[in-house]
Amino acid sequence: MSTLDPRREPASHDEALRASEDKFAKAFRTTPDTMVITDRASGVFIEVNPAFERQFGWTQSEAAGRTSSELNIWATPAERQRMLDALASDGRLDSLEVELHHRDGRSSINLLYGAECQIDGNTCLVLTVRDVTRQRRQEQALQDSQERLSLALESAELGLWDWQLRSDQIYASARASKLHGLAEQPYDGPIGGFFQFIPEDEQRKALVIFRQLRDGQRDDFRVTYHACHADGSTRYLESTAKLYRDSHGQPLRMTGVLHDITTRTLREQALTASEEKFVTLFQASIEPVCLTRLRDGVFLEVSPSFTQVFGWPADEVVGKTSEQLNIWLDRGVRSQLLATTTHEQRLDNARAQFRRKDGQILTCMVSARMIKMGDEDCVATTFRDETARELTERARQLSEEKFTKAFHASPDAITITERNSARYLEVNEGFTRLTGYSTDEVLGHTALEINIWAEPSQRQTLLETINRDGFVRNQEMLVCNRAGDLLTVQVSVQPISIDQQDCLLLIARDISDLKQAQAQIQHLAYHDSLTNLPNRALLMDRLSQQIALLKRHNLRGALLFLDLDHFKHINDSLGHPLGDAVLKMVTARLESSIRQEDTVARLGGDEFVVLLSGLSGSRTDVVRQTRDIANKLRQLLAAPMTLEGHRLQVTPSIGMALIPDHGDTPADVLKRADIALYRAKASGRNTVQMFRRNMQEAASARLRLENDLRLALARGEFELYFQPQVDARSGQIIGAETLLRWMHPQQGAQSPALFIDVLEESGLIVEVGDWVLTEACHVCAELLQAKLIDADNFSLCVNISPRQFRQPGFVERVESSLRSSQLGNSMLTLEITEGIVIHNIDDTVSKMQQLKKLGLSFAMDDFGTGYSSLTYLKRLPVDVLKIDQSFVRDATEDPNDAEIIRAIVAMAVSLGLEVIAEGVEHEDQLALIVQQGCHLYQGYLYSKPLPLPAFRALLEHARQRPLT
Repeated sequence: MSTLDPRREPASHDEALRASEDKFAKAFRTTPDTMVITDRASGVFIEVNPAFERQFGWTQSEAAGRTSSELNIWATPAERQRMLDALASDGRLDSLEVELHHRDGRSSINLLYGAECQIDGNTCLVLTVRDVTRQRRQEQALQDSQERLSLALESAELGLWDWQLRSDQIYASARASKLHGLAEQPYDGPIGGFFQFIPEDEQRKALVIFRQLRDGQRDDFRVTYHACHADGSTRYLESTAKLYRDSHGQPLRMTGVLHDITTRTLREQALTASEEKFVTLFQASIEPVCLTRLRDGVFLEVSPSFTQVFGWPADEVVGKTSEQLNIWLDRGVRSQLLATTTHEQRLDNARAQFRRKDGQILTCMVSARMIKMGDEDCVATTFRDETARELTERARQLSEEKFTKAFHASPDAITITERNSARYLEVNEGFTRLTGYSTDEVLGHTALEINIWAEPSQRQTLLETINRDGFVRNQEMLVCNRAGDLLTVQVSVQPISIDQQDCLLLIARDISDLKQAQAQIQHLAYHDSLTNLPNRALLMDRLSQQIALLKRHNLRGALLFLDLDHFKHINDSLGHPLGDAVLKMVTARLESSIRQEDTVARLGGDEFVVLLSGLSGSRTDVVRQTRDIANKLRQLLAAPMTLEGHRLQVTPSIGMALIPDHGDTPADVLKRADIALYRAKASGRNTVQMFRRNMQEAASARLRLENDLRLALARGEFELYFQPQVDARSGQIIGAETLLRWMHPQQGAQSPALFIDVLEESGLIVEVGDWVLTEACHVCAELLQAKLIDADNFSLCVNISPRQFRQPGFVERVESSLRSSQLGNSMLTLEITEGIVIHNIDDTVSKMQQLKKLGLSFAMDDFGTGYSSLTYLKRLPVDVLKIDQSFVRDATEDPNDAEIIRAIVAMAVSLGLEVIAEGVEHEDQLALIVQQGCHLYQGYLYSKPLPLPAFRALLEHARQRPLT
């Protein structure tokens, strides 16, 4: 063992303690170590040996009677106390290391040995002081030069192995064997046995390194691996070796040493794991974290959340100080908190304000810990952003202020009461306005005492709702004001706590006026605003109830669907106000003529419904009763009425359906009554019709007809026919009326009387009418080009439906048809009916004048059949009047018709208009109209309407026939 081994020194000290007093006294004087005897309590030196003087510079005489503190031997007073504490704990001192001072102030490192003893009845300390300053310096030097120690010294202290490469035998020291998991004794045998506890992959790794060394690819052999011992433990080993070669340069042997690096490896693994955990926590921390160096405040690392909160990227922060970044809003606060952290070694939840990169101010709670990073003292700081919370707190305060203001300024009545007692704690001005009670009259009293609730049980109802749902929302209740008036209020209640007392916050809104308005709105939702009759929605509801009731009691009822004949003429000619007055008069007549249990409803426009309930008797009896009631109503409504100086007569058409015979749902009954109404109108109006099954079939047929018509234009099923218009004086064809015909692919030619009205009612007339206009213009242009007609003496008449004429852009469509066909504008005459005229006279005149400017002519078709035509005739730019065939047909037998023809012709002459008679079929009819002064006509007498080929042939024949 080396002489530097300190384990020999305590042994000599222990032997000195067991020596005799004589030997001790001699040893006390002669020992090279410093020995002293001191009073335990005071520390006064009783005896010191010569070595003391050499080590500390104080002589025996100078030291005796003085304390070690007086001589300033201890580095600090705490060092002596530490010595006394060690004595008290162990009863003796055994190599207690302390720092002591020489007389000249030099310090030394010493080991103290000693114990207490009794001298003359006093407790003393016998201490040996061994100066190990040099030894400590040598140990430090030794530690610093361990890596430079020779391989021989290492092999002496560590495992040694010697591998004979040619025999593949290995010799290993006992320590090497133990480290490899073998018995702690020298190993001498095959190399495989020596490595039996080493994993195969690590053996292969070591073999690869050996081969590289053998082949000259590397200069040293250093490999680390681990051995799995039989007891389950693992040792981590580092092996270094040197390769020896023979005189021929061939590998001969290899010697090396083993170093147990288990402790270091485990420590490194633990450190690595700890670092990984730290890095993971550091990087994953939700709150911002930074690591700074204590001595200069330089940022060493920041977490991603730091970047997110403060806006500084890590590469712009690391290596700089907070002063450089100007991150602290108040640097004085930083200095104060840093001082606290340094002194306390920690900082917990200190409030400070910081500046983001973008200048935004953040309020954070700061916590910090002092940590060691290598040899550097560092500070790990965590920030908890409190900006949002403070804003929330401020918002809460503002909210409370707003609540207070809103509480007192709210137009609603707001109260705060104790939950259990109902005692008022606070009321606002809205409450005093609502109830009439002042604040002083209410506070301190309960709602029951001042009789607020119309029914005392209402408050209990509120409490039950709160217990069940946790709150009350918009519950309607009745309260009494001071005058005793009942008010309807809408109440909402929220439980709150004030000073740990359960309270109720109640908001009440006076909805008395609102309830009345709602009742009115409810009434309007189910009643017609003009007549105050039930509307469609209420009718369908009552009809549904009535059907169920009648079926349950095996009774019958009836539904009468009424429509006023030609009511639109009243609106168009006399104005809507007068039309509304008519509807009110009809309403009054209907209501006065039905039973109380029956219902009169208005569906809209001029459509009314009468629901008759509880009709008794057989089905025949019920049909008879229904017809009688319907006829009574028809006669009643047809009675003349005088409104605003106008004597009017409005007749109804009535359709009837029985309940439940004709339907067991409201929609079915209403639909079948409507079908019966349609039949009544088709039968000449001012009549009643009971629904029959064949009517349903007719309605279905009409629907099929409408569907077929929608496809007819696309399929090219329409065709134009032309009826010549003739001048009786010369027999010359001076024009033609264009007529629409339909060739159904299955049913053949269809009568215009069958489908023209359907086209008009369905709206298809607009598209079909545009086609007729365009096609007629092209046909006329072709006839002109073929020289079959003369542009100066021929006019093509095209009928325009009211719906078509009223379409926006009608004038432009006429222009487009003329332009595309290149037909001269003066050759086109548009035939209009009274329905066009009376709809909107101003719009009608405007459109006609625009077309007149283009050179077109207008003919008034069926003139004389409408009572209002004369009213508008003087305003209309009409060129031709066409006498309706109904006057021509009986003119030879009915003097009245002949007189009408004479009057129309006379009026046309006075207005400078042409006249054409329609439907002339016999010579005597022609003679009559000519006698009355009408020379232009059309009808079967000359030609029926012809398809284009036949009309072309007729024109060809007429051109060849000499004029009469």
